Amino acid sequence: MHGQYFQLYFNRLQALKPRAREAARARWPTMPTRAVLELCEDEACVIVGTIYKDMKDKPIILDEYVKGYGEEAEGAAATTREERATYTREDDGLEFEDEGARVKLLGVDAGKFVTGVVCAVKGKAVKGDFLVDDVVAYAPPTTGEAKKSKSEASTATKYVCLVSGFEIGGNDAAASARNQMFVDYVTGASIAYGDESPSDSDAAKICRVIIAGGTMDLKTSSEEPSAATSEALKELDIMLAELASAVPVDVMSGKTDPTNKAMPQQPLHPVYFPEASKYEKTMCLVTNPHDLTVDQTSFLGTSGQNVEDVMKFSTIDADDVSSAFVGAAAAKRPVAALTQTLRWQHIAPGAPDTLACYPFKDRDPFVIERTPRVYFAGCQDAFGYERVSHDPAAGVADTLVVAVPKFSSTGIAVLVDIDTLSCRSIQFL
Repeated sequence: MHGQYFQLYFNRLQALKPRAREAARARWPTMPTRAVLELCEDEACVIVGTIYKDMKDKPIILDEYVKGYGEEAEGAAATTREERATYTREDDGLEFEDEGARVKLLGVDAGKFVTGVVCAVKGKAVKGDFLVDDVVAYAPPTTGEAKKSKSEASTATKYVCLVSGFEIGGNDAAASARNQMFVDYVTGASIAYGDESPSDSDAAKICRVIIAGGTMDLKTSSEEPSAATSEALKELDIMLAELASAVPVDVMSGKTDPTNKAMPQQPLHPVYFPEASKYEKTMCLVTNPHDLTVDQTSFLGTSGQNVEDVMKFSTIDADDVSSAFVGAAAAKRPVAALTQTLRWQHIAPGAPDTLACYPFKDRDPFVIERTPRVYFAGCQDAFGYERVSHDPAAGVADTLVVAVPKFSSTGIAVLVDIDTLSCRSIQFL
């Protein structure tokens, strides 16, 4: 946590430390709070700081630069760069750092955390380490959005359509036909076919479409890169122009899209979409993450890199979802990971340790400043959602957490009712 990213971690701690202290006071009202440098042997107390996860198998970004220094070195770099589903091991350990010092944590499951989480831990110092009894990171938000009263809620049903992962660029005729079915449904040119067979009236209630990344994927094309890029952009431009002619569209950047790879990702450039960009009022190229409000209902979402990162560097799994989960089994772990980032009050705690991000010096842009009504992640393997409860007594509304699947592999889009937060999928076959 040193060098050019020190200020980012420091700003994160300053933003989230008061919340962690509040959570600690609520759970352990009589327990004293100490700085790491103030720890006394065997004194029961609370410390507040940032977790650092010591992982033997964590990839090192500098290994990328080994290439070019001989065949042996290049082979080592290639091995290091291999993608893995997880980098966790049973002997992973946790350390805890505040503004003054760092201490090793004992007695806590390291697998359930990632580097960068700000929290409060209760325990005692034992031989220079800290033996943990309990951990709390989540404090009931005070800046969250209150529930709408019946008089404030819209009388007419309105949906926000969440979709992701079109991955245009693979020269797949079936995929292109399915993409057009989605466009025709949203624009009212046809109905969707699938389990629920929604009517034309459902499409007419869509007030906004959010495309959560993954619009392009040129890796699967058999053409030359320049030709593949041109054809994919043309197809995507026409598709977005049709959508924007009927409804406001937010196009988020994603992992496979032509923009910067570090988070937060900048919007795709309008030069890519000469036809769609003519719809200046309804065609919106936006960042990843994306924060917006639709008729007083707040949405916050990403294109999925944060969820992928948490799953790679933790053992958060399907068992960590609540009984409120609805959806495919394959979506349980992504929903659990996304829900945990909500409770950590940080979109991407792994940035910059395991997820590339820009070295901000004045703030941490991934801190969740207000609790959203809808929190989503795109480009997942399957569809699923759950309602996360906060503090009803304080008037803080529940949050709907949604895993939005890749359209290219599932043909699924998601409809969210902005008043009731009811959520359902539509499948295009």
